[in-house]
Amino acid sequence: MIAATQVVSRKFTDLESWVYGGDWLCAACAWTYASAELRRTVYVVDQQPPARTLLERPALGQLLAVRPLPADRVVVIPVRGRRHILPTARWGHVCTDDTALRWDDAAVDLLHALRWLRTLPGIRAVMLTDPAPPITVLRATPTERWPMILERWDALQAWRTHPGAWWDAAIALSTPTTVGTPR
Repeated sequence: MIAATQVVSRKFTDLESWVYGGDWLCAACAWTYASAELRRTVYVVDQQPPARTLLERPALGQLLAVRPLPADRVVVIPVRGRRHILPTARWGHVCTDDTALRWDDAAVDLLHALRWLRTLPGIRAVMLTDPAPPITVLRATPTERWPMILERWDALQAWRTHPGAWWDAAIALSTPTTVGTPR
């Protein structure tokens, strides 16, 4: 056991309400709080067999756009340099600095829609925070695609309500590849 004061400083976010460690931490828990590597690296962790996979954000985006996470897998995406995501991550969720999102069929569909929107001509990530697509994007797109664009843009409102680290993680996961057919 390692004294929590050797790992977690008095400046630790929400130290007064921290219930995960108490006065002592096991060596593995101490590593999760102290390791600088965990502030930069995207992890996919599986329970069976216990395994940790490091991925780049675009590769993770491709993986998450395909299917929901099983109940024995967790994805950790550090966005703002916090290192306490892994110790509090929840199985079946994508976890980032301030949010744990259940990765189900609805999340897969939203990521797929976000990735598709990012392939449109003239789309920049900052535009996606607006409640409606810019007219310049619509004008640059054939009119028969407008309903599809508007539908997907509206669907993303569910993620726009989570400003901050979650939205930043979603944008990082939606790095465009090629223009494709929407789901």
